[in-house]
Amino acid sequence: MSADPSADEAARDAGFIDALGRREYWLAAAATLMFSITTCNSTLVVVAFQRAGFPLETIGQLVGVLAFSVLAATLGSGFITAKLGAVRAAHFAMALSAAGVGSLAFTYHHYAGAMASRLLWGAGVGLLLGPMNLYMQSRLTPKRFVYLVTAFSSMIPLALAIAPPIGEQVLNHFGVAALFITGAVPAALGIAVTLGLRALPPPAAPGGLGLVSAWRRWHVLPALTLITGGAQFGYLTTYLAPALAVHAVPLGWFYIPMTIAMIACRVVAMRRLSVLHPRGLAAGGLVGCSLALSAIAYAETPLWVAVSGVFLGLGNSMMYPVMSAWLGRFAGRAEGGGVQAIVATAFYIGIYLAPWPQSWLIGAAGFARGALAMAAAGLAVAAALAGSGVDGRADAG
Repeated sequence: MSADPSADEAARDAGFIDALGRREYWLAAAATLMFSITTCNSTLVVVAFQRAGFPLETIGQLVGVLAFSVLAATLGSGFITAKLGAVRAAHFAMALSAAGVGSLAFTYHHYAGAMASRLLWGAGVGLLLGPMNLYMQSRLTPKRFVYLVTAFSSMIPLALAIAPPIGEQVLNHFGVAALFITGAVPAALGIAVTLGLRALPPPAAPGGLGLVSAWRRWHVLPALTLITGGAQFGYLTTYLAPALAVHAVPLGWFYIPMTIAMIACRVVAMRRLSVLHPRGLAAGGLVGCSLALSAIAYAETPLWVAVSGVFLGLGNSMMYPVMSAWLGRFAGRAEGGGVQAIVATAFYIGIYLAPWPQSWLIGAAGFARGALAMAAAGLAVAAALAGSGVDGRADAG
C-alpha cells in the first residue's frame, strides 16, 4: 500500500486497489501500447511480401501461419501465466514478438525464414493479452470495472493511429528491412517500462491448459461473436493496404479516424454504455464492423475510407474489451487465466486464422465482394446474440 492513506482512498474511489495500483495500471497500459505498435506492422506485411515477389496465395499462407503460433500460445497462456506469473509471462511475450518482427528484416524474402519469423511473432502475440489482462484487472476494484477494462483496451487501437502511417513512410523511404527493424523496438521498450511492477501471485496451476476447465456452455455465443468480429477486423487490417493503394489513398485516412472513434467510444461513451448488457454491446459492435465493411466495399475516395474507419472504430470498441470484462467477471481466481485464454483464442482465430481462407475469397470474388460477405456474416451473428438469453450470472456461484 501507499504511504499516503488519502492517496489510496482517492485511488479506490477511482476504481483502483490503491495508489500504486493506479500507477501500475497505467504502466501496463503504456507497455500494451508499445507492444501493439510493434504488432501493428501486420497492416503492412502484405505489401512487404508483395515487394518480395510472393503471389497472393503464398502471401495468404505467410499471413495465416501466424494463427498457429498465436493460438498455440493463447491456449497455453493460462498455464504459462500460472507458472511464471502475469508480469514475467507478459515480458516473455514482448520478447518473442520483438524477435519475430525484427528477424523479418533478414528473412522476409525467403519463404521458410519468413514462416519461422512469423511463427515467433505470433507466439508473442498469442501469449501477451491473457497475462496482461489478468494483471490489469487485478489492479481494479468492482467499481468502474467494465469502464476501466475498456479504457485499457484502447491502447491496442491507439497503436493503429501511430504505427501504420509511420510504417508506411518508413517502408516507402527506407525499405522493408527498416520497417521491421524499427517495428521491433517498441515491444522491447515495453519490457523496460514494466520491470518495476509488483508481481501478481500466480493462480493455482490449472488442469491441462486451463482453458478447458474454465469453459462454460454459455461461452459459445460470446466466443462465436469474438471469432466473427476478429475476422471482420482482420479482413480490413490485413488486406486494406493493397486495396487502398489501387486508389492512391494513404492508410492514414482509414486508421486515424478509426482510432479517434475507437478511443472516443471506449474512453468517453463507455462511461454510459457500460451499464448496458454486454450481449447488446457486442451485438452492436458487430453491426458497426459490418457497416465498416459495407462502406469500404464501395470506397474509392478518402471520405468514404474515413467513414469506414469510423464505423470499424465504433464497432470494435464494443467487442474484445466488453467480452473480456464480461467473461472475466464471472471467473474464479483459479480460472482467470483460462477465461482470458478463451477470450483471446476466439478473437485471434478471427484475426489471424481467417485471413488465410479470406485470401481465397478475395482471389475468387475480389476485395469488395469479400467485404460484403464478411459484413453479412457479422449481421447474422449479431442477430443471434441479441436475440439470445445468454447471461454469465448463472455461473457466478
